[in-house]
Amino acid sequence: MPPVRASACHHDGTPPCDETGLFSEALQAQVRTHFYYVDHCPIDGRRIHLNAAGEPLALKAAVQVGAELASLPAPLEADAPGYSAQATVATHGWEDLETLLGVSHGRLWRAPSVDECWARVLGLALEAIPPQSQVVSTALASSDETTAIALHARRRALSTTAVPINPLTGRLETLDYARCVTPETRVATLVHTCPVTGMRQDVAAIARTIREVAPSCFILVLGANHAAHGPVDVAQREVDAYVVGSEALFCRPRQGFAWLSRRLCLAMRDAPPSGLMPPHRDEAPAALASITEWVAYLDWLGGYFSTAIPRRPRLVAASEAIRAHERALLQRLLHGVDDGMPTTSTAITTTTTTPPLSRCGLQEHPRVRVIGAPHARWRDGTLAFDVRGIEAWEVVQWLAASGISAQLLRSPEAERVLAPFGYKAATRLSVSHYNSEEEIAACLQALEPLLERPSKG
Repeated sequence: MPPVRASACHHDGTPPCDETGLFSEALQAQVRTHFYYVDHCPIDGRRIHLNAAGEPLALKAAVQVGAELASLPAPLEADAPGYSAQATVATHGWEDLETLLGVSHGRLWRAPSVDECWARVLGLALEAIPPQSQVVSTALASSDETTAIALHARRRALSTTAVPINPLTGRLETLDYARCVTPETRVATLVHTCPVTGMRQDVAAIARTIREVAPSCFILVLGANHAAHGPVDVAQREVDAYVVGSEALFCRPRQGFAWLSRRLCLAMRDAPPSGLMPPHRDEAPAALASITEWVAYLDWLGGYFSTAIPRRPRLVAASEAIRAHERALLQRLLHGVDDGMPTTSTAITTTTTTPPLSRCGLQEHPRVRVIGAPHARWRDGTLAFDVRGIEAWEVVQWLAASGISAQLLRSPEAERVLAPFGYKAATRLSVSHYNSEEEIAACLQALEPLLERPSKG
């Protein structure tokens, strides 16, 4: 067990965060040293990275351990020292993943990617239910998921329904699940966090609602866009599958991991779907070693917020601190920074009575519509917005010219999620705990001249 690290308050009397949850300058500086290219791009030069949902930065230790393993000679015999050493690395990786997810031993599986992992788990559940059952998916489901459900429905006479997005909150609501689920529901899917709007679903409440009506239903949760933004406690949520990806945890190489309940594991009948591999079979030590490094990083960060001796509480403390910091950043994006906030450029003179964007935030600007709830409570580090009279691609290009990376949401899947809100495209800003308050202020200041341009219509 790693040594216990006391809270930073015990070292020098300096709290690790302020009352809003924002990391202190000293802790923020230390956090940023753990990631590659946190303040610049090796190709484009200096930039602010506000695209964590699309291209999260890489944890240095996770990349370096993979490079070390890749440099070792490949063991040719199963009893060679190198073989056992790599097997030990993989074993530690599985154990650390269990601790991170808060699950018990023996129910973790993996696949080459998170998309393939999700597809295999979904296929397993659909094959395990009797014909003429009901399947409940959501409006957040990918086109691949929708197609797979439709194919199984046609072949096995399954009925299907999709839970809609609430256009006021941007979330999948518990009451809407209650309206869709019936006693014949045998599979229900759920996206923990929407990658388009950043809105997080109340997984525990939704799972309880489903169980009340359909206790034998397989509840499958895609947690790929949530795992890096807050605590994950799978065992307490009464679900049957939880899928994450290593890339969302700032790890390399890419790998998909799934936790399956005992009930869903029994449905395999000793024959798991092709592509879904259990622990200790055809191991990928680099991916598992990177998970170990991510857990070690959380353990380090959690030492600033908890003096608990068991490792799991320190990981939870770190995840809660990450969520609080990201929420504080989103609050500033939505409602502006404090009056005393330093700026990165001279004040911009405007010809309107609208207050500066850095003071009012995106939510309060008359030309901006933030998609989803107007607060940060249910957001996992992400918000999408539209600017009246300016195309989303223009906003993204404007920010890129200002040295700020954002994401253009214009794919067919993004259009399906945005349709209930009346949009075909949007701009997405997604923060991580390595972002600072100064970067948020710089983003708002960069957007201000663009919002002062005349509307095109």
